[in-house]
Amino acid sequence: MRILFTNNTLDKPAGTELSVFDYARLLKGRGHEVAAFSRQQGEVADRLRDKGVVVIDSLEKTPWKPDVIHGHHEWETSLAALHFPRVPVISFHRGTIPWQEAPCLAPNVLRWVAVDVECQNSLLSIYACEKDRVQIILNGVDLDHFSQRTDLPEKLGRVLVFSNYAKEDNFLADIRKACELEGVICRAVGAGVGEVLADPRPALQESDLVFAKGKAALEAVVSGCGLVVCDAEGLGPLISPENFAQMRNLSFAYDAMTDEITVEKVQARLQAWNAKSSTATSNIARESASLGHAVDQLESLYQEVCQEWTDSSHPDMEKMTSWAASFFSHYSHTYKLGRELQQIWRTAHHTHCPELPIDETIEMHRIMYAFREQEKRVSQLEDKLHKRDAKISTLKEKLGKQKDHSKKWWQKL
Repeated sequence: MRILFTNNTLDKPAGTELSVFDYARLLKGRGHEVAAFSRQQGEVADRLRDKGVVVIDSLEKTPWKPDVIHGHHEWETSLAALHFPRVPVISFHRGTIPWQEAPCLAPNVLRWVAVDVECQNSLLSIYACEKDRVQIILNGVDLDHFSQRTDLPEKLGRVLVFSNYAKEDNFLADIRKACELEGVICRAVGAGVGEVLADPRPALQESDLVFAKGKAALEAVVSGCGLVVCDAEGLGPLISPENFAQMRNLSFAYDAMTDEITVEKVQARLQAWNAKSSTATSNIARESASLGHAVDQLESLYQEVCQEWTDSSHPDMEKMTSWAASFFSHYSHTYKLGRELQQIWRTAHHTHCPELPIDETIEMHRIMYAFREQEKRVSQLEDKLHKRDAKISTLKEKLGKQKDHSKKWWQKL
């Protein structure tokens, strides 16, 4: 079978990027022809090519007509659906908060796949997808790749914060403080601290407890580590044999993070860590969350969708073009805003339109970085102004009291 993956980026290792990498290499190993499309490429794209997967930055370069499109992210999946209107699409919904994760609603989408219960509810309630065309395929981990650690100490010694969003000036500071109070070593990895790991296995093997979400959380559990569901959105529970299945159905994601992150609440999780419970949870995970099982489900779904596409009438071109016009109309302001920001940047920096996709990616990152830094500076200035106003208010209050005191003193004279 010929399978075309789409993804927002194939650059730095992250959740969906690594899912594409895992699925693509296993499917290729099972004899399928696999290609992956993204305009933003980098490290993950190189790793895919090393595994013999065709990676393209333009759909015109697709080496064959796909039998099925495995689509991550609305924009890229929609482009592929339009380019191949006579190919069935499976649109994956892997998150409810990032805008990129919205599902594709093209007429040639035959199935929508959620990675957890939260995404399933989103497909049904927000996007009004047909219930009988929605299903869940939970994340899986390559157990041959992630070996299980079985030598956890009796006393907690090392904590790993595994997140691209952890920074020294946000929730990471509370975790570090809690670890310091408990006498535990704390290490953080991810884009926010400038240490992105191409291979997280060594870091996991030397950690007793991991703070993470999503796919990284599952990798931590199958590696034998204890797990606390956590990211910038909040703090979840310490995972145990009793709550593992429930938390996995939530993909160890936002719905599991019900607590505010505070030093005291992090300390409580650290104190509750138990080596035997962590190992028992890991055993359950390794029995139920293998990547091989997830790929079995994908292959079955591909075959089902292809057979349905063969047996049914396809959407006519008028329906496709009508949907396309509606899709691009909906994003008109988004496109114009992006182009305006590009033009402002290029004018200010005396640059021209990049010729290569890699240069477009670099430019985009620079523009986003500049915007975020500007927002940070504005926030810092606003904070200074608030503090200045508070001081002025305090001085006025003191001055008023002094005037009252002076007035009373003169009246006594």
